[in-house]
Amino acid sequence: MAVNSRRKMFTNPAISKIERFDDAFSGAETASYKGILAKTLYFLAVILIGMGAFFYIHNYFGSQGYTGVEVAEGYYVYANESAILFGALIVTLISGLVASFAVGTIPVTGTIYCAGMGYAVTFVSYTYAAAYSGIIVEALLLTVLIIGAMALLYTSGWVKIGNGFRTVVYTCLLVSLIGGIIFSLMLWLAPNSAIVVSILRLQNGPLGIVFAVLGVLLASALLLTDFETIAQTVENGLSKKYEWYCSYGLMVSVIYLYLKILELLARIQNSKK
Repeated sequence: MAVNSRRKMFTNPAISKIERFDDAFSGAETASYKGILAKTLYFLAVILIGMGAFFYIHNYFGSQGYTGVEVAEGYYVYANESAILFGALIVTLISGLVASFAVGTIPVTGTIYCAGMGYAVTFVSYTYAAAYSGIIVEALLLTVLIIGAMALLYTSGWVKIGNGFRTVVYTCLLVSLIGGIIFSLMLWLAPNSAIVVSILRLQNGPLGIVFAVLGVLLASALLLTDFETIAQTVENGLSKKYEWYCSYGLMVSVIYLYLKILELLARIQNSKK
């Protein structure tokens, strides 16, 4: 079957989207699982570089005697680090948006995103580690276990990823992101308002744990959609350049899953206090 014939079979909107950035398929080398794995490992390496940047900068500020706030015994956050974190988040947000609307730029924008998230996620993990003993190891182990479980669930054929499944997952993700942005703005503009105080109180109770569990389930569902995108990309003979899209999407979901697990574990520990 010719590649153009295969493309008519696609019902995956994500695949339809990445097709638009280049229709010149003829004779192009096709995507492979090996190529996607290689690019995933590349993005993982970039994340590790971002993580290393955090520890280097943090230790540098500490060795140079910069003023810091002790958030827990032996854990300090320096004023300059907050500014760097803010800058990393802005750059990461911009690169992520560009990658979403111009997928042909993912080799560059995806690299910037992963480097920035590597720094930001490590900063967040550091603050969680200061507040909750052992939480980082637990979160990493759970992340790996859930990735493995979702991979097994998908490859076994126990779940089928159709357009309806994707629509529900992406809608829930959009609602979650919008809600998070609104709450962050409220927390920044009116941290002592009654509604903010009430939401914070709920987050540390049983209802907060329920919503955190739903967040982990949503992140897990995103992994399933990524696996389906990867499978369709390879099995339908799309151009090798789409390996970047698949690998980048997978790494975004993995980061999101890790952060959601951190949030869940923190709320469980808070509920015990």
